[in-house]
Amino acid sequence: MNRYPLRALLLSSLPLLGLTLATADEMHHHGSHVHGEVILNLALEGVTLIAEIEATGAQVLGFEQAPRDPAERAAVAAAEIWFRSGREMIGVPTAAGCRLTASAFTPPKIGSGHVDFRGRYTFTCTDPAALAWAEPWALRRMQGVEKTEVNIIVPGVQRQEILRETAGRIALR
Repeated sequence: MNRYPLRALLLSSLPLLGLTLATADEMHHHGSHVHGEVILNLALEGVTLIAEIEATGAQVLGFEQAPRDPAERAAVAAAEIWFRSGREMIGVPTAAGCRLTASAFTPPKIGSGHVDFRGRYTFTCTDPAALAWAEPWALRRMQGVEKTEVNIIVPGVQRQEILRETAGRIALR
């Protein structure tokens, strides 16, 4: 079972319009390791908002080799705590009443070649109709981000956007 299916779902959206997020979990994801690129997947179904973030170790840590000194070991520990917590990953309108209810993150094996950080964050929103936008707060902490691929699946909207800047709002409608 793949934990990061939203990109595959979006890219295959026409035949999959009737799928629920639970069904989407069974799909396969074929991401690629590209330095300078971050992938942000956003999906809303009912009161549940799911955000998935994928980034290379180079973007999250500034390196991908095994930590060589205390500062690099501290950077790895801080990044793992951040990704595990799900805090400061995305921002949404306060009026939507979204609360982080689950996060999924498995630390990558650093020093074993390419390193990818992947997190999945589930929010429950009291007023999902107020979700007019999202802000990719995670990009503020990353380094060398040249492009962010944003895949959006919300009621009535399925699209992909490419961001060239690390801040700003992404329209969800």
